[in-house]
Amino acid sequence: MKNDFNIDNLILDLFSPDTLKDVFEKRLTELKISTTTASEILDIDYRAMINIIHGTKKIADFTNLIKIANFLQLSTSEVARLYINTLEKNFPEQSIISPEEIKFIKENFDLAALKKAKFIKSITDFNEINTKLTKALGLRSILDYQKPSGDVAFSAGKRKPKTENNRSQWIAFAKETFEEIHNEHDYDRKELVEYFPKIRWHCTNIEFGLPSVIKDLFKMGVTVIYQEALPALHLRGATFAVYDKPCVVLTNYRGFYPTLFFALIHELFHVLFDWEEIKVNGYHLSDDDENELSVKAKEDEADSFAREYLFSKEKTKFLKPYLNNNPAFVEKFTTDNHVHPSFAYVFNAFDLGKTHRWAWALANSFNPKNEMEVLLGKLRNPWENLQPVKEHARYLKNIFNY
Repeated sequence: MKNDFNIDNLILDLFSPDTLKDVFEKRLTELKISTTTASEILDIDYRAMINIIHGTKKIADFTNLIKIANFLQLSTSEVARLYINTLEKNFPEQSIISPEEIKFIKENFDLAALKKAKFIKSITDFNEINTKLTKALGLRSILDYQKPSGDVAFSAGKRKPKTENNRSQWIAFAKETFEEIHNEHDYDRKELVEYFPKIRWHCTNIEFGLPSVIKDLFKMGVTVIYQEALPALHLRGATFAVYDKPCVVLTNYRGFYPTLFFALIHELFHVLFDWEEIKVNGYHLSDDDENELSVKAKEDEADSFAREYLFSKEKTKFLKPYLNNNPAFVEKFTTDNHVHPSFAYVFNAFDLGKTHRWAWALANSFNPKNEMEVLLGKLRNPWENLQPVKEHARYLKNIFNY
């Protein structure tokens, strides 16, 4: 009987470097030549050779592998093994997704919205979609995903929104983040009421004001996070009941600095006055597309509260003659009233409506975009580079407890 055991091959397998790159570089050192010279000797296109050596391309010309094997004085099978090892490290094997999982993803996720948000690259690459979703949400299987239970607070009807899957996936990410943060402090309504008058002046400090408020609220049992809205969702904010504690999500839907604080005060109004209803329903979304009368009445009430608290219509009307030609006076007046000057310009534009271009031009010019990016950079988890919920929650909790 023929004995196929070969001690030399065994030793080679045990002690050879893990990657083709290691073997190739060692050979270059022995011959005292450069990578470019090796490419010329082998008569292989430089880029093609680099792709093989570094395992950065899944398909390689077999004749080039033979040339490289001869150059390295190794068998073609050994070079192929090293090449495959490198490929496996660079392109981890993805499990083949089942038809059941594909059907589940199609039925439960708005893939077009996720692609537009740059969370996924394709709406047909279900291996990538499955991997991205399960990793981000911390799921063992996509089949473990459950649409958030509960009805939108204050909604008396059963209207099914066109963006149901889009809203559900946005809600799922937010809810999962709150569950991972798991605020250990008890919700103290009395303490929140007493703290409320101190919130406004924080908006004068763009970089540190909002984070300071978020830290203070966290210790009162109110968790606040920032999560970007998905395309086609006109969400300004949301309030959740997680572990029987208020959890608030802010978005940058309008793109103006004042609307961040406006959304915060709007949602805190719901926390103060509608908390029992939110606990029953599970969450409340402040959605500009919502048109049910029962919801609209509550939203109008929260909007009026936030507006009067931050910078009333009377104050805005008083400043209107000075907005276009006396920014120094506007700055002094707004500072005396404990708000950033941009509040006067943005609220004036909202009061006048969409057709008043000069008002919106002023609002845009006085909107602190760069400083706002610095602020949001501390809080955001962008869809195009989304970190797993567990990691992002851990990061946020460290900030809240700092």
